[in-house]
Amino acid sequence: MEALLILGGVVVFLCAWVWLAVASRAMSVGLFVVALVAPVLTLLLRRKGYSRPARLLLFLGIVISLSGLGLLYREQPEQFDQLVSGRWVEQPADSALNGTLMEQPFVPNDVRWQGNHLIFSEKAGERTRRSLVVKFDRAEALLQGTAIDLLPGDAGPWPELVLQWYTGALEPPGLRRLDSAYSMSLSLAAQGDEQTQMIVHLHLPAEFGTRLSGSVLLNSQPQWFGKSAAVPAAVEPAPQLPQASVISIDWQEISLLALLDEPRVFVGQAVRLTTTSGKEFVGVLKAVTAEKRVVLAMPQGANQVDFQFHPVDIQRLETRPRR
Repeated sequence: MEALLILGGVVVFLCAWVWLAVASRAMSVGLFVVALVAPVLTLLLRRKGYSRPARLLLFLGIVISLSGLGLLYREQPEQFDQLVSGRWVEQPADSALNGTLMEQPFVPNDVRWQGNHLIFSEKAGERTRRSLVVKFDRAEALLQGTAIDLLPGDAGPWPELVLQWYTGALEPPGLRRLDSAYSMSLSLAAQGDEQTQMIVHLHLPAEFGTRLSGSVLLNSQPQWFGKSAAVPAAVEPAPQLPQASVISIDWQEISLLALLDEPRVFVGQAVRLTTTSGKEFVGVLKAVTAEKRVVLAMPQGANQVDFQFHPVDIQRLETRPRR
């Protein structure tokens, strides 16, 4: 609504400007130049012969645009600041934290640990537009050391993800929850005595339309940061393909870049994928998504499930060539 008012006001103003300039051609040179260069001044010059309908339309365009700007300032102060400062198409830096939430652009500007909850919020002034909360209440064992890595197929319990988004003052907020089958990598490094640099890679299943990646500097350190568990966690065995003959054949290592550049060459082949945390997954390469996620089809009980892997989580790829 705000954009329509601003754009509509500008269009009305421009039409009135052209009308005023054309109607002022028969007037003196000075008055014509004023109408051509500074049309707003004609609103103050009464009884000079300027077209009254053109001046009224000019005034109407100004009022409409100012109404849109006022509404934008009230509803979306962050976008208003960008507009008046000339940063209309500002894009986040490559390393900045950004992504999508329910297929909408998501650029968190308030990131913090609150107890066992990691909160990502995109705010406009005091108003929260979108938020993603990672709740570790059921998975406190993960809160140790300096990194947290989860991939589809890992044993639980998993942190619960809570997604919320707001489309307008008159619309009810949206809410979705997910408690497994996503990819998450958090890496933390102390910056001085107080601050913490955190690198984030988070990817949810396709139906959620949500991903988040980049780095952010936190103004504090979570209480669990740097602590070690008393007993190391057991490593889950890698899922195996039903056909024993597939994994008994020698594997050939392939380049991740080659796979991302020419996925059609490898689609349909058996692939063994090793993550940066040392876990192995064996499946059939199904696709590489537009976001460069590697999709493996792997057996899970009597069914076949597709799992996605972020390139930064992949340490080695091996394949069994077609015969």
